Amino acid sequence: MIEYIIMGLLVLIIPLISLSMYERGKKAGSHAFFQLIAKFGYDSKVQTFEKLNEHVPKGGIVFLGDSITQDFNVYELFAGRLVYNRGIGGDTTEGVLKRMDVSVYALKPRVVILLIGTNDFAILKSTPEDVFQQIQNIIQEIRKHLPLTKILLQSVYPVNEMLDAMSVKPRTNAQIDALNDLLKTINDVTYLDINKKLKDESGRFNPLYTLEGLHVSPKGYQLIKDEIEHVLIDITTK
Repeated sequence: MIEYIIMGLLVLIIPLISLSMYERGKKAGSHAFFQLIAKFGYDSKVQTFEKLNEHVPKGGIVFLGDSITQDFNVYELFAGRLVYNRGIGGDTTEGVLKRMDVSVYALKPRVVILLIGTNDFAILKSTPEDVFQQIQNIIQEIRKHLPLTKILLQSVYPVNEMLDAMSVKPRTNAQIDALNDLLKTINDVTYLDINKKLKDESGRFNPLYTLEGLHVSPKGYQLIKDEIEHVLIDITTK
């Protein structure tokens, strides 16, 4: 009987402890938060990528980003192309910059498809200008190490707080739109404005294309795949 009581208490206490750690990490700033996500998956994903890199051919297409990329079934949807999924759930521009060696340079990709930034608003409390600068830094680093690699820069996707405010906030479409307005000014990349394709008439993430207002539904990924494929055909034949 005592064992059952203890187990019941643990079930209640462990989620509270995890939530507390998460909140403390956010309040302490990006460095502390990075230590937190490293413990719960970031490092293990990077280590997995490092091991996989030993066995895959080089010169393909890297999909680089956060959970939206991680959940993108690129191997099935882009069958016939040499692709690598290098998305990590919860990642930010800061995280991407920390793992460029493993996620990009080691693969010597022909193309990098970059989608990052939405978590910067929620985790790092960044402004659109902050995220824009960080994305520029990522692009500059790719250019420095892989000058012949082509970069397909996706607009950051919209959100829909009407579906699940807890998942979406504090991100707003106003922030995301401001960031995308800046991203489209970056030279020497191919900018793909998928954001407008994913919006409904109210300017929010169309419920047809999202699971809960932040992440992408299977139908949404099919739309995104089609949009990317059109551009890939163009940039990979030049």
